[in-house]
Amino acid sequence: MKFNHKLMVVSAAVLIGAGPVVSGLQTTTVQAAKKATTNKTTSKKGTIQFSHNAYVYDKNGKRLKKYMGSAKYTTIAKGITVNYTGKKTINGTLYYGLGNGAFVKAGNVGYVDGQKVTTSTPATSTVTATLKSNAYIYDANGKTDKKKIKKGAKVTVDQLIYIGSKLYYRISGQSNQFIKSSNVASTSAKLKPVNTKPEQKPSKPADNTNQTGATVITLGRNAYIYDGQGNTNKKLVKKGQQVTVDQLKYIGSKLYYRINDSNYPGKDQWIKKSNVSVVTGSQLKPENSQPAADDNATIITLGRDSNVYNAQGVAQKNNTFPKGHTARVTELRYIWVTADNKAELFYALQSDKNGYIKDDDVSGISGAKLTPVNTPQAAQEAITVATATDKGDLQTALNQDSTVKSSDTYKLSAKSLRDAYDTASSDASQVNSSQTATIGQVKDALAKLTAAKSALNGKKVVVTDLNNLTVAEGNQIVQLVASVNDVATSAVQFSNNNTTLTISGANGFQQTLNIADYATTAK
Repeated sequence: MKFNHKLMVVSAAVLIGAGPVVSGLQTTTVQAAKKATTNKTTSKKGTIQFSHNAYVYDKNGKRLKKYMGSAKYTTIAKGITVNYTGKKTINGTLYYGLGNGAFVKAGNVGYVDGQKVTTSTPATSTVTATLKSNAYIYDANGKTDKKKIKKGAKVTVDQLIYIGSKLYYRISGQSNQFIKSSNVASTSAKLKPVNTKPEQKPSKPADNTNQTGATVITLGRNAYIYDGQGNTNKKLVKKGQQVTVDQLKYIGSKLYYRINDSNYPGKDQWIKKSNVSVVTGSQLKPENSQPAADDNATIITLGRDSNVYNAQGVAQKNNTFPKGHTARVTELRYIWVTADNKAELFYALQSDKNGYIKDDDVSGISGAKLTPVNTPQAAQEAITVATATDKGDLQTALNQDSTVKSSDTYKLSAKSLRDAYDTASSDASQVNSSQTATIGQVKDALAKLTAAKSALNGKKVVVTDLNNLTVAEGNQIVQLVASVNDVATSAVQFSNNNTTLTISGANGFQQTLNIADYATTAK
């Protein structure tokens, strides 16, 4: 079957072969939950075209983990037209049947039998919003990757919704892109929120003697939010804020509370217990025990009074340790000592990022055994200025830069891979042009440039006929365009009998692409 949504449709079996990657989902509006109802079915048949990427469900409304033998067949890309075998209401939600026990939600359908679907729930009146300040784009959980629309831009929006305690406008045509209403100066028409504002917590802490009910913490100082691995993107919760939490556990050696609060949407969010001044409600106990001390740490004992050395092997006269002192160390490496004209072994101190102890000064070692992370030759190269001959291989690699960047391998790689190559190339050029670059720096720059080049993997999608694409071919092209241009697959679509390929920007601007830049009939 062919991917032609005006002249032909796709059977259910072929449709599921599309396997698109879905990054945008429909916005969930907060409404009263519908009670489970008797599932109703109609047997009318026809065609449907998707206005959103859609998941495939079973007869009970449960998302399928596999279909036609594979997980990749359980999603359908925006813009594809398929046959439907009837409609069915499952637990109050309308679905279209695809046959073989597969269903898709009607909410993802834009056209039925060639006619545009109209709906009044939720309201989708399109209005124009003018921005009074730069505005980040957020998802339905209130999270942002810091992509922004500039002050003064006009953005078409179709919904006003509370996400947490703040109002957002949904960008028209995008199911999972929102801007804060506080960034909007004016709109061409007024939209009413499709949900209600969540209840706000009391401004004063509850009585500390209350040991039941939800656990609420009050921040005694500004605090970052961490993930379950103890990493943070430096999102801040301010001093005095109250946050509902539901778990206390050790992450590493420190205690953290897990956030379970509609005002802070998102999963796997934690706040350090040390930043909390007041806890009300149920008092939580740690769900795990504090990790034991690292028995595999390497500890050295000094056999004599010893200097601490810097990374160049120069003794720091005012930084010494007495005989018998113990210290935790993290690595063993060769450092070229100019005064001795040779490479010597040193231990790196954990407590001093630029501090080293000579191996000759160590009388005892306990814990994990360390092996040198470099060689004596590498240590010498780290301080030896490179000649033109030493830079020969690096220069050869840089001479290929323009050829690399004009190739499909580069142009059709994911943006992150292109950026990594660009950074390695730029850094390598600086090292190559430096009169003081060492042999070690030259070798390191060449290794990074070579690795970044090897990681480039772009190539065109091979198709049978550029003017008559199959479902699988169309979806492969959509995924490639999204990866190359660093946009969601929902922003990429075909039109005009699949002969026009466009990317829709956040501000409503459409960029038309050349399909031949992304697909070829040559094998």
